[in-house]
This record gives sequence, C-alpha cells and structure tokens, in this order.
Amino acid sequence: MPLTGILPPLFFSLAFLLPAWWLYRTGRRAISIAPACTALLLAGTTVAIYVNEVRHTQARYDLDLLLENLSEDELYTTTALRDERETLFLFSAASQALYRGLDYAPERKGTIDSVLLRMADWTRRASNLPQWNAGTDWDRSVFFLAHAGAVLGHYQLATNDERYAPYFRRIGDYLGQRMVRGHYKHLGSSGDESLLRPADNAAAIYVLTLFDAYYGEAYAEVTRREWTDYIQKELYYAESRLPCAAFNVTNRCSLEPSAVASGLYIAYRAASAPEGEVRDDIPYREWLHYFKRFSGSPFSLSIRPNMRRGEVARLCNAGVAPLDCGWYEDAVGLWAAAEYRGGYTYFRLFAGAVFERWFGGRPDFGALRPALRVKALTVVALRCIGEGTVRVG
Repeated sequence: MPLTGILPPLFFSLAFLLPAWWLYRTGRRAISIAPACTALLLAGTTVAIYVNEVRHTQARYDLDLLLENLSEDELYTTTALRDERETLFLFSAASQALYRGLDYAPERKGTIDSVLLRMADWTRRASNLPQWNAGTDWDRSVFFLAHAGAVLGHYQLATNDERYAPYFRRIGDYLGQRMVRGHYKHLGSSGDESLLRPADNAAAIYVLTLFDAYYGEAYAEVTRREWTDYIQKELYYAESRLPCAAFNVTNRCSLEPSAVASGLYIAYRAASAPEGEVRDDIPYREWLHYFKRFSGSPFSLSIRPNMRRGEVARLCNAGVAPLDCGWYEDAVGLWAAAEYRGGYTYFRLFAGAVFERWFGGRPDFGALRPALRVKALTVVALRCIGEGTVRVG
C-alpha cells in the first residue's frame, strides 16, 4: 500500500486536535482531553493498520488460515453437497495466494508446497473434474481451463516439480493456440451453457503468463494486448466502460456487469500484465464508481454487488457462476485495489480485515457445512491474494 493511502484517515484523526486545542485555550482543559485522546487513538490505529500491511501481518494470518484449513481431508473428497466448480475456484484462488505467500513467508515453503501438491493432485483427476475426459469440448470449458491451469501452474512454478507437467502443458498449449487462432475472442465458460464471461477469459490469460514464465513461450503477451483491445472496442456495456458479466456467442450482452464479475475481470487482467504496466486505468475507476458503497468512515468501505443502488441485477449469480453474488465483493475489491495501487481504497478494505482479526475470534471453518466452508475459505483466499500483491512502477 502506498504511504499516501493512509493520509486521509491520518488527517481525519489529527483534525480532532483542533477542538482539543480550542477547548484547552478557552480554559476547559478537562474536556479537551476527550478530543485529544480521540486524535491519538485514531492516528495510532491508522499507523497500526499500515504497519500490519507493510509487515504482512494480516497476510500471514490469512495465509495460516488457508494452510490450516486446506490441510483438512474433507476438502479433497467428492460430495454431492459441494459443487466441484466452487472447489476448483477455491483451489485456484488459494494456490495463487500461497504462491504469492512464498515472497513474504519463505519459512512456510514446506507447508505451502505440500498444500499446493494436494490441490494439484485433486485438480488433475477426471473423477473430480470430468472435463479431463476425452470428448469434452474445451472451447466451451474456459472456466475449467483457467482455474485448473492456475492450480497446476502455481504448483509447478513454486516447486519445479514436473509430475503434473503433461496436464499443465496440455492446458497451456491449448489455451494459447486456441485464443490466437480465434482472433482473441472469448471462449465459452462452461459446456452446460452458452455464456461467455470476460472474467473467465481474463483468468485464462493469467494462466498463460504462468505457462510462459515456466516454458518460455510468448502466448500471454500478444493475447492479452489483442484481447483487451477487442473488449474495449466492441464489448463495453452501454452504460459504462466495463464489459458485461456475460455475452452470448454473437457478442450480445446477456448479463449486465456485477461487482464480482467485473472485479475478477480487472484483477486478473492486471495480474497478467508485466510489472510496471499496470495503472489506475479506466476499468478500475469505472468499477469503483459503480460498485463502491458510500461510507462516512475513513476506516471502512464495502462493495455492493450491483451497479444500481437499491436494484438487484438480473440473474446476478449467473454472471459469476459458480460463485454467488453477495459473498466475495469486498475480497475481490481488495485484490483489485492492490493490483491497481488504489492506496486509500485498499486501506479502507484492508482495515476491515484487520479489525475483524483484532476484535473477532479466530474463525472455525471446520464447523461450517461443506458448501459454506468452501465459500468462506474462498473469501480468505481472494483477500490473501490482495494482501500478498506488491506492485511497483
């Protein structure tokens, strides 16, 4: 987080010194203690939150939560009570969080590698993900390709272990060649529907960056640039400079933008960009404009799911399937703010996680039923990605 991110709450805190000084000067010295103490308390809180970010205290806490809970056997069993696509997204987000965690918690490498191995092993099995079976139309399975590729890629990059390299190579070569051959247009998200989601395709391009980093290919560089131009020229939603949450095969908008769908698009888009190329660009500013909730507190911020205050987007969940609207907005916002160096926005979203740790008990995810446990851990994983993101330039 840039140091400028704490200036608004710091100035807000120090503003209480003005009434304290006035009360002191007018002879009401006892009363002046209250605003003076308020100023010191708020300023101290601001600095403490900033120190938590700089030292990765919160990131280490969330990383430990992930490592502890992703070591449980129950997450790796197949059950009708849990959607395997939700589990795949959890493992994709968690693998990215753990991979980034190697930078600030290298002492946890042994445990991180072990958990990455378990997630990769689950991901490469056709009994868990039937898209591995012969005859599956991968042109209509980009959600699977993106997130399975992320799990396998993060494992391979973190460990240099190539036991699952055939699976990772198959995904990387298919995605790279298919997206170039298709002139950078969307691939279908899932075989059981006709929707094409920018968020899933952005995640696919992110996976190509992992593939290129390991194998020395150049799929992502050209694909990302041309695909982004394609969206900007043809696929913006009529009311904003954001793409729809989903299109049909003829590029007609099927579902208007939602906070999670658009947030994942811009976050993966930034994560796939070379270091120094990410800027506070129009999609990120548009996303904040439409989805940021007003808050009178300089220490809090929340993201609403839909573009229009007080209105529910039509088929909101379909725009982020298999996820649900209303669960992940703040965590996705934290990640996006980290990628785009949104200092003050990042501070306000990050502060909420810090307060939750300070004043709440350690969450017991094991007490949740399987589907809710996956959702709750996904929130932690997305948040941890943002907390482990360092952007310079």
